Amino acid sequence: MIRTWTGVRRGEWSARSGEHETRTGQRTSRGSGMTETEWRSWIRKSVQAANPLLWVIPESLVCAARPLRYDSKFGGRVPFLIPSEAASVLSEWIAALKKESIGTIVCLATLGELKRYSLVVSPHPDQISLYRSSGFVVHPHPVEDPAHAPAHEKGGILQKMEALKPTILSEYQARNGAMLVPCSGGMDRTAPIAAFLASQSAGSSPLR
Repeated sequence: MIRTWTGVRRGEWSARSGEHETRTGQRTSRGSGMTETEWRSWIRKSVQAANPLLWVIPESLVCAARPLRYDSKFGGRVPFLIPSEAASVLSEWIAALKKESIGTIVCLATLGELKRYSLVVSPHPDQISLYRSSGFVVHPHPVEDPAHAPAHEKGGILQKMEALKPTILSEYQARNGAMLVPCSGGMDRTAPIAAFLASQSAGSSPLR
């Protein structure tokens, strides 16, 4: 049985799995030995309520939507450039990641998605460069969002994600600090990848 407590307070930074205390005093509980499918379902249901961070394996693996995705002012599915005034909010987000001891980021965003941050990350050429200059190890693996792809392209996108799983597993095992896996909404790309990583763990123990 999987139980989740939602309603994490606005401004709080994380919810965690495995009977792990959140900063709001709430808990998120999941059964040990979950299948990859069960993990994926749990992540999809939990990631938005846990905004901005959902800890899948405490201190090791964390999921999230893209930075600012659910921000009250700059959030939403934006087809345009995010304004430069959001730079301070992005800086706060990066500082909070470091405070949570996140040192590795697997970036599933496409080039088009990253370009939306061009004004925000200046003078850095792109978001990945900003992450690296901030001290993160970054592994770019751009994948189109299958939820918004044409029907005839979805099969190829899903196959690409399957093919990426062993590579990202190796990156997880060699991670620096905790690993963050973000996409856009944290559901259709992040959830399958993070679910695979979690399913390779013994119970709630992180891979070593």
